[in-house]
Amino acid sequence: MGRAIGLLVAATGVAFAVAALACDIVWFQRHIALPCFYPAPPPWLHSTIRAALAAVALVLLAAARLLGRRTTGAGTARVGLALLLALGAAEWMLRHFDWTAPAVRSKRLEYRLGREDARYGWALLPSKTTLLGASQVRYAIDAWGDRAASDRAAPDPARPSLIVAGESIAFGYGLEYEQTFAAVLGRNLDLQVVNVGVGGYGTDQAALRLEDALHKLERPVAIVQVFVSAQLQRNVRDYRPHLVLRDGTLALVPRASGFFAGLRLRDIVVNETPVLFEWQLGESLAVTRAIVLDVGARVRARGAALAFLVVSFGARSDEEERLVQAVFAGAEVPFVEVQVDTVHLLPYDGHPDAVASRALAASAASVLRRQMAPGGAAAALPQTGNGH
Repeated sequence: MGRAIGLLVAATGVAFAVAALACDIVWFQRHIALPCFYPAPPPWLHSTIRAALAAVALVLLAAARLLGRRTTGAGTARVGLALLLALGAAEWMLRHFDWTAPAVRSKRLEYRLGREDARYGWALLPSKTTLLGASQVRYAIDAWGDRAASDRAAPDPARPSLIVAGESIAFGYGLEYEQTFAAVLGRNLDLQVVNVGVGGYGTDQAALRLEDALHKLERPVAIVQVFVSAQLQRNVRDYRPHLVLRDGTLALVPRASGFFAGLRLRDIVVNETPVLFEWQLGESLAVTRAIVLDVGARVRARGAALAFLVVSFGARSDEEERLVQAVFAGAEVPFVEVQVDTVHLLPYDGHPDAVASRALAASAASVLRRQMAPGGAAAALPQTGNGH
């Protein structure tokens, strides 16, 4: 038994050693930095991860050598019991002292702005204004549960409307409402703004909010949905309801349930480890592309203009371009790639500042106006742009 355990530990050590070798800068960008981090991770993270993988490999291989020696049945049992007790203690600590648990995140919605929701995972608390941050930014949520100029009103379903969907960039984190790109774009297009963006949303959650807004509004004229590569990890998280592909069709499934789904250790491995392996990345890209196509079909059915705003920060890498193309190339859905200069990110949270928001609005407007012009829908082709 001792030899068998030693071989198992040795195999695990070898796996960590192989991972350390495989985690070069290209693999790191494709599977960790781009699909999992917003804002971009610090430069030292790649070398730190490789060093940690190598260190774990050495420890496991050393332990395997010790375990591989002649070991009594009682000794093996003690090792097994120690492992079980360690796992149990770790689970107990995480359940009682880890405030970053997904259930807590969904209730707080990053600073007490939201509540749990059976359809979206979480949603904003309606008819409420909250002041947050050192600069006391004012976040007003209207009666529909959307970011707005005031918490005392609601959109008029009969008015020509602009719907903005997405995550924290769409929501306008760190900015007063009038500075958000949604508000700027609404003024530029002279349309009522319905901002259904919510912090931390994946592409699927944003699309569901957009779908429901389309049902409420009689005259949706223009739609913008923000996409960042970090949503690729969010799109396969199962601690919340999420869209999956079943026989080529999108289906909304409830959050994972059962004994193992409730374990924090399992949740860390499945939902919080900042890495998407190739099979996970492939699944996420397929689901994300299907969502993009579905949004395009729904918007066309309402006769509205559409722009996916694909946002990156600083110079776009070849790996990021490949991920974007995997989602949008050949989809015949209007999108614009906007590179936000890193000097125009808010210093305290990394979101676009007021200058960058105006650039985002200008890029979206250029795509939407071509479709809104007489006979212009057919000319709405994908393009790239730069935010300054």
